[in-house]
Amino acid sequence: MTNITTAITEIKTKVSQQEWQQRILECQNSGMSVKAWCQENGISTGSYYFHLLKIRESVLEEKQIVSLNPPKPVSSSEIRIESGRITITLS
Repeated sequence: MTNITTAITEIKTKVSQQEWQQRILECQNSGMSVKAWCQENGISTGSYYFHLLKIRESVLEEKQIVSLNPPKPVSSSEIRIESGRITITLS
């Protein structure tokens, strides 16, 4: 693909992702079940969950979950990795 085609594809993907983020927020704030909300809005639950997964993956890609300066290990035989609310401890 040419640079222009690649740029257009990236823009279209980003716009679609933003539209789906808005739909997912509307669903989550509606107080309805996902199934009921999707039926009311003419969206298949499979499509909803597919786009929810893609949004979560893109967020994880944007936020590197590797800490370059991890805190001191609890003991000499443990490694502890923390990022936000996630903590991984390896012995």
